[in-house]
Amino acid sequence: MTKKVNRFKNGLKSQKFGVFVLSHLTDQSNRVNGIRYFLKQQQVKLYILGSLTGAISGCIAVVFRYTIFGITQIFSMIPQSIGILGWVIIPAIGGLISGILFSRYPPETRAIPEVMESYSIKGGKIRPQDSLITTVAAAVSIGSGGSCGREGPIAQLGAGAGSALAQRLKLDRKATRTLLVCGLSSGVAATFGAPLGGSLFGIEILVGELTAVSIVPVILASVIGVAIAVGVFGAETASFTAPEFILTNYAELILFFIMGLAFGILSKYWVKIFYWFSEAFERIKGAKYGIAALGGLLTGIVAAAVIVLEGVFEYQGAFTGVTPYVPAIMGSGYGFINATLLGTVSIVAMITFGLIKMLATSLTIGSGGGGGVFAPTLFIGAGIGGAFGYCFELFFPEIVPFPMAFALVGMAAMFSGAAHVPVTCIVMTMEMTGDYGMILPLMIAVSSSYILSSAISPDSIYTEKLRRKGVNLKQGVYLDALRSVTASQVMTREPVTLRPDMLASEALDMIYDTRHTKFPVVLEKKILGTVIAETLEKCWHDEEEFLKVFEVMDADFLKVLPDTTIDEVLHRMLERDEGHAVVVDPDDDSSMIGFLTKTDVLRAYESAITELRMAGKVSDLVP
Repeated sequence: MTKKVNRFKNGLKSQKFGVFVLSHLTDQSNRVNGIRYFLKQQQVKLYILGSLTGAISGCIAVVFRYTIFGITQIFSMIPQSIGILGWVIIPAIGGLISGILFSRYPPETRAIPEVMESYSIKGGKIRPQDSLITTVAAAVSIGSGGSCGREGPIAQLGAGAGSALAQRLKLDRKATRTLLVCGLSSGVAATFGAPLGGSLFGIEILVGELTAVSIVPVILASVIGVAIAVGVFGAETASFTAPEFILTNYAELILFFIMGLAFGILSKYWVKIFYWFSEAFERIKGAKYGIAALGGLLTGIVAAAVIVLEGVFEYQGAFTGVTPYVPAIMGSGYGFINATLLGTVSIVAMITFGLIKMLATSLTIGSGGGGGVFAPTLFIGAGIGGAFGYCFELFFPEIVPFPMAFALVGMAAMFSGAAHVPVTCIVMTMEMTGDYGMILPLMIAVSSSYILSSAISPDSIYTEKLRRKGVNLKQGVYLDALRSVTASQVMTREPVTLRPDMLASEALDMIYDTRHTKFPVVLEKKILGTVIAETLEKCWHDEEEFLKVFEVMDADFLKVLPDTTIDEVLHRMLERDEGHAVVVDPDDDSSMIGFLTKTDVLRAYESAITELRMAGKVSDLVP
């Protein structure tokens, strides 16, 4: 009779199990479809937010450009009134104002290097006030004649806008970082009228590889940002004006290769000079605003000397309605770059002003002024590249029909060596000038410059600043961080356990108190099995009141040793479709020394990644 009853109960259990399996499979199918729908909705949402970020950045670029123009007009009244002495005074005033802003409201993020740090280590979060303070200080610094570019502040403000939007909407880490890239990329794109180049700049600078970011929102953001800038500025959106250059002799590629190698070396000297001055100003004791004013004053003295040299060299810059006259090395220097590309600057002026620009930019930014190094680096590349062109024309006139083509390519080669963004340099140079006939010279010069500069030093002009702060980032390096952590490092050493003789009701009370989902069953330090909270609760309702834990525990559970890497633990969890593992004594696998959950694995992952980023082992992983 007892056997029949048991068979009947087992039959019922089998039926229940079958119904449970079918129900579970149906639930799983519905869950998968739901996840796919959710992911699709999330992608669309990210596209919309990326486009919104691009629109904001485009408006920011327009407003910032007009702001600089207005400030420049105001400050230029001083030299118009008192002559050359005014050009000495106004950078000092601008440096003083910028220094006061940075001293009173010190930002955590004030340039592209800090945006890189935010992306890699802080989950893409930037304080909104940092972007505002940095932008105002930079506008004053550039408008007063400081030797720096506007692309850095616009990129930083765009990145801050994307980050603020993500934080406002409480988006996850991946989405926040994506909008950060959207903001920085669209800001640069709108500044230079280069949508694809801007997209690649953000990805190469922040991410390091195309596979590690959702590129569609970035492209949408950049295109919209440029569209807004073009709608306002029209033809003047393009940063540079150059005649159409053509490669007529493939032998000329050898000369471009040689120039690229030269820029690979020169770019590293430029980085060293820039940071030498930065460290020199940091060693000066005194108020920061006083040091910034001193840097501005020294820049003004250099500018006054340049004004004299302009007369000697008969230099005439190519200025437009939105880029009024300033001495050649002051401001972003677009007037000098355009004049060089048009071939109206002498070789002596190109070399002299190109080298002096290094000094002026180091004085302005190194002392604490706001602004970016992108435009000054292009200035240096155009000047020295143009000089290479004249020299090559002198020695090889039959194969160098367009010497100023070397100025165009030199801009890209110089920035590639300094910033380590070769693809961006090739694409952006073509977009900025509208000249697509120089693709081969650009590729060979940019590549040779990048390879040599990277061999000399792995740090770019952006990562060098972070390295000096103790934060070392390497772009595009994938390292499985979970292989660097073992189970013993992250396991819970004294987990909540159940006794095998406990009543299910007693165990459930512990479950409700701890809110854990799985428990090891231990007797005298020996691991007997594990119990899932859901199973225990279900069986307790279905069976008699005096159900014991050992009756529902699972003796087939995942065991790992203390020195097992978290990477291996996760792999074995996925194989068994389990979310927990028991860490056992190497000498006695029946003795438990710790307990692991998927939450522990994820915490180990995040901790290892942060540690590796700080140590310079990794900058980003594929989300």
